[in-house]
Amino acid sequence: MDRLLRAVGGCVLAFLLVLGCVALLPRAVQAAVPDSVIGGIAMVCGALGARRMARRSR
Repeated sequence: MDRLLRAVGGCVLAFLLVLGCVALLPRAVQAAVPDSVIGGIAMVCGALGARRMARRSR
C-alpha cells in the first residue's frame, strides 16, 4: 500500500511539475500546445518516477 501511495504521489508531483513548466511558457506557445500533449507528458514522467521508486525499494 505504501508503494502505491508513493507511486500516486510521484504521478501527482510530475503532473504539477509539467503544469508549472507550461505556465512559464508564453501565451502563444501555451495556446499552441494541445491539452492531451501536456497530459501525456505528465503521465510519462509519473510512470518513470514510479518505475524508479519500484526499483529503489528493493
